[in-house]
Amino acid sequence: MKIGLLSPHYAYNYGAVLQAFALKHYLRGIGHDAVILNRRPAYQCAIPSLYGRIARKIEEFAKRNSFGVFEKKYLQPQTEPVIFPKDWNKVPLKDFDSVIVGSDQVWRDDYAFNSFGYNVFLDFLEGFDVRRISYAPSLGKESWEAGPKTEERVKRLLKEFSAISVRESSSINILQQKFGVKAELVLDPTMLLNASEYRSVFTLSNLEKGHIAAYILDYDSEFDKTLKEISNYCKLPVKKIAFSKLPSGIGRYISRFSPTQSVTKWLDNISSSEFVITNSFHGMVFSIIFRKQFLVFMNSERGAARFKSLLAMFGLEDRLVSHNQWQTVIDNKIDYNLIESLLMDWQNKSINFINTALAK
Repeated sequence: MKIGLLSPHYAYNYGAVLQAFALKHYLRGIGHDAVILNRRPAYQCAIPSLYGRIARKIEEFAKRNSFGVFEKKYLQPQTEPVIFPKDWNKVPLKDFDSVIVGSDQVWRDDYAFNSFGYNVFLDFLEGFDVRRISYAPSLGKESWEAGPKTEERVKRLLKEFSAISVRESSSINILQQKFGVKAELVLDPTMLLNASEYRSVFTLSNLEKGHIAAYILDYDSEFDKTLKEISNYCKLPVKKIAFSKLPSGIGRYISRFSPTQSVTKWLDNISSSEFVITNSFHGMVFSIIFRKQFLVFMNSERGAARFKSLLAMFGLEDRLVSHNQWQTVIDNKIDYNLIESLLMDWQNKSINFINTALAK
């Protein structure tokens, strides 16, 4: 079966590229011809101003050894680039049996329409006899705040889906209440693969190197203080595996144009760590995949619902902490023997959703 995959595979974000890889890898592994639909936002590829184009080239150069290399090696095959709606004419959509949208926060109302418009609800398939499926898209937060016109258009598009799944339990309620559609809860695509598969594909270390891996988004002085305290408490050195995103405008530009750690090195640092500190959803996900002791710091601005939902699946709600809470939790060791069967059950449920959706 030929399957098109639509997600933010182009993003300079570890979780975004790894979820795209994982779903493609899984589907091709079970015999499907999975192809990434190379939909890219206009601000990445068609910047009108000279300064904008120069800035974009500098950013691409800075990220080429991390995200650029990963995309060329692991996020293939892809269709021709689609920058504007008319570019869908370059993609033989009639040749696809199914198109799957997701995962990541592609259905979050304050993100979704900035880059892809209604493409994230597969409006470009109108007129084509192609099965529409969502696999684990995230609405990001516990509310939907787009206006009534947008809501009505999304409702019509969702009615055309043959199967809908989402990544967090709160999204099930929103889809039912706002759009009148039923959805199933499934795992993020990255969790369809086991630690052994990641270690094999990316040649990751299988030995712990005695460090705390710190993957922090929006890094600031409060995190700097907390990491030092945890390092002293655990008697382990901290290895920062994320670029600092300083709060000032200058800091954000420095972050944008700075080289970043490769995707495989990012994974290896988590894989070889003894403990993980993060405020990232996928930092949390890979902590579980690699069976690490970890703490997740609340990141309300980026959407807390997705953190809470995943942790609740495995009875790990206590791992979500604030800066003044970690001392009360850090000595509570995660017993992964208790989680193995839960993870297997969720993997089976997620795989069953995919197989059933593709068979409809």
